[in-house]
Parts: sequence; C-alpha cells; structure tokens
Amino acid sequence: MCEPVYSDMPSLTTAQTADLVLLSRDIHKHPELAYQERHAAAAITAFLERAGHRVERGTGGLETAFRARVGPPLGPAIALLAEYDALPEVGHGCGHNLIAISNIGAFLFAAAGAAQLEVAVELIGTPAEENGGGKIDLLRKGVFDRTIAVLSSHPAGQGGWAVSGTGLGVVGKRVTFTGVAAHAGSAPEKGRNALNAVIRFFVGIDGWRQQLEVDSRVHGYINDGGKAMNVVPARAEAIFGLRAKERETLDGMVERFGEIAKGAALLTGTNVEIAEYLPYYEPVKANRALGDVIAAELERRGVTPVRGILVTASTDLGNVSTKVPTDWVRFPVSERPVPGHSDEMREASVSDLAHRNAMITAEALGATAVRLATERTIRERIAK
Repeated sequence: MCEPVYSDMPSLTTAQTADLVLLSRDIHKHPELAYQERHAAAAITAFLERAGHRVERGTGGLETAFRARVGPPLGPAIALLAEYDALPEVGHGCGHNLIAISNIGAFLFAAAGAAQLEVAVELIGTPAEENGGGKIDLLRKGVFDRTIAVLSSHPAGQGGWAVSGTGLGVVGKRVTFTGVAAHAGSAPEKGRNALNAVIRFFVGIDGWRQQLEVDSRVHGYINDGGKAMNVVPARAEAIFGLRAKERETLDGMVERFGEIAKGAALLTGTNVEIAEYLPYYEPVKANRALGDVIAAELERRGVTPVRGILVTASTDLGNVSTKVPTDWVRFPVSERPVPGHSDEMREASVSDLAHRNAMITAEALGATAVRLATERTIRERIAK
C-alpha cells in the first residue's frame, strides 16, 4: 500500500491529531455494547467541550447520543456521523473507535473555518450501530429533518480505500419454537422436542442457501437449546440475520424464511413464533455526486479510492441514505487483509496505520463538509 502524499491543503494540527489518537485508544480500551456507550459518549463530549464546543447530550431521547454544531446556529446542516459501540467478546473488532475520531476530526477541521460557512456543520454521535439501529431511532425522532447531506466513514480490513460503496440491507429475526417437555429417558414419546425443530430449521436454511442470489446472506445461531440433558426441551430459540442488496429481494427472503420455520414446526409437532430482533437496516444508497467531492478531496491527499464497490456487511447508515444524500469513506487499517468482527481487526484498529488513515479520512471529510457548506452549486448538484 502506497503511503499517501499530503497536498498543501490545510490539515489538522499535530496537537489535534495526537489528542484524537489518545481518544481512539481510550474508546478502544473501554468497549461498550449498543445503547450502553456511556464511557465513549462522556469521553467524546468532554473532548469537544475542551475544544470550545457546546454539546447537546441525549439527542433524540437516546442517552448516549449527542450533537455539536458550528456555523449558522439555525437552519439546515451537513452532518458528520460518529459511531462508538462495540461487539460482544471481540470488543472493537469493527473499529468504531476509528469511525468516532475520523468524524470528530472532520468536525474540528470544519470548525476551523466556521465563520465562512453558509450552512452549518454538525457532528452527531449515533449509538447502537451493531445492534439496535441508533440512526433509525434518530431518524424517527426527526434529528435529520434539517440535514441536507450526511458524511461518515468506516475502517476496512481489506487493504484499500473506497468511496460511494453500497451495502447489503439486513433484518434480524428471533425464531422461537415451543413444544412439550417430558423425561428424555423414561417418556420421550410424550414430549415435543423444540430443539429438534431448531435443528431442522437450520437444515432447511442450509438447503435454501443454494437458491439465494450470490450476494445474499442468511446466518444465525442457537440462542436457547434447552436446560437439561434429561428433559425434552419445550422451548428452543435461534437468532438469524438475512441480508440482500435490494429491498425487494430481502422482503422475499423474509417471506421464504417464515415458510421454512413453519415447515420445521410442522415436522416436529411444535409451534413457532417469529419476532423482530434487529430493525430493518436498509441497503446503503450512496450519493455519487457527493462521492465525487469526497473522492476529489482524498485525491488531493494522495489517495485514489475505488468507487461503488458492494460491501456485503450492513449498517443503519443505509436508512439515513434513503432520506438524505449520503456517502462514506472506507479506509484501510492493515497492510494485509484481516477479517472484520475479529480479534485481528480489533488489534488493527489501534495500529499506527489505522490512525494515520483515519486522520486522512478526517481531513477529506472535513474539507468536503466545508465545500458543501460554502459552495451552493455543489449543494444543488447533490440535491438532484
């Protein structure tokens, strides 16, 4: 991977960069799950206040959401979205510490020229991307009603830069089978084994996969398989995610998924209920005109991103992208490919390379925000 060459464009100061890296390491060291990101939210808001910014806490009624603003105090805004939640067990194996600092850095970059902004620039802290859909909550509460463009970022373990990537939509389902308990040794025939239903459901899903489109996904785990080896399980549960790049495809998958669950219940004489586990994350629809501006700013800093790749992961940024012109930067954290949501990705997310590339991303996003906020023709082009 070539080392980027900086242009003569303004940049974050050495002190700002050092402070952002310290913030990244602090968030990384204290991983917190969805809606529980109290340490991260407190650390970020304190960081912003030390830099002289007023911070709104509890934005949209979410305890760990926040918002800061520079430029005109009223009216429309360009939003930079920070994430900072982590995963169970692997912690920051998705590198949300880097999403946080790259968007905070972009906000600081834009704030340096606040006096010239015709449109405000906001930093919005968005909790619960991994599980729960914090951005969906904020959309419902009207937090993006005056937003004219959204910018964000995401670390990539594949060793390359990208802009205007699309992403798969995802929906999570909780599937609960209910049978009849019985003594597994003396009277198994009197029971109806809910775990057997879950197992047959998984077999049915495996058979279905060969009919799925190549970029669609279905995956899950058994959440409850019974409580004792000598009791026929009367209850068993599995959690599943379904993904596709088009909503129509995903809707069809959800319908077929339900039919397979009913078939497993019929085979085992059990009952089945399907409930929402994860709200509907829409496929990401990147705004190519907005991406043109981001790509140009990256190129001014020695980076040439690929455009329009399909990211087979999912994010609630997709829901925002259906309402507001949106684009994002994916930046590398490792010289060699590493799997996302892994121990390797967690360690790569605090590497020197990751922090260096996060700062390049911050400057490119910040410069994009400034251009949007000062050039009407660009805003009009993006709105079309």
